[in-house]
Amino acid sequence: MLYHISKLHRDEQELIKKAPLLVSILISNADGKIEPEEIENSVKLIHIKSFSEASDIRHLYKEIDHNVDDSLRDLIKGLPSDAEERESRISKELEGLNPILRKLEYQVALDLYKSLKNFAFHVAQSSGGIMGMNKVNDQEKELIKLPMLEEPVRS
Repeated sequence: MLYHISKLHRDEQELIKKAPLLVSILISNADGKIEPEEIENSVKLIHIKSFSEASDIRHLYKEIDHNVDDSLRDLIKGLPSDAEERESRISKELEGLNPILRKLEYQVALDLYKSLKNFAFHVAQSSGGIMGMNKVNDQEKELIKLPMLEEPVRS
């Protein structure tokens, strides 16, 4: 994955690397507050994806895995304290991936898109639940679709 994005501008590369972190915060924020356990779960999920992701996308997760805890906390500190403003800002930033995905090879863009959606689902699943049953709440159901992202199409 890192090879595929090496031809992009530095800010585009950084947004791709930041995308899983933004998705983590977006989903964790769905209920209006970001709990420490949700951040811990996101850190664990990124670590798991760094070796379990089937495509080259695992290299992206591996790249961000080494300092993901600090990176997540720094990102959260830089976001508005109001949950709706936070969601809006993150959504707008993730929307910036759309033109970048169009610059990538189709399969790489599709793999990244699918990986982020899958990651969103797992973050939601790990953060909720009653008596150990990991359920996705109503607020998360819409967000895990990542509606701000456009599915890549073959050109």
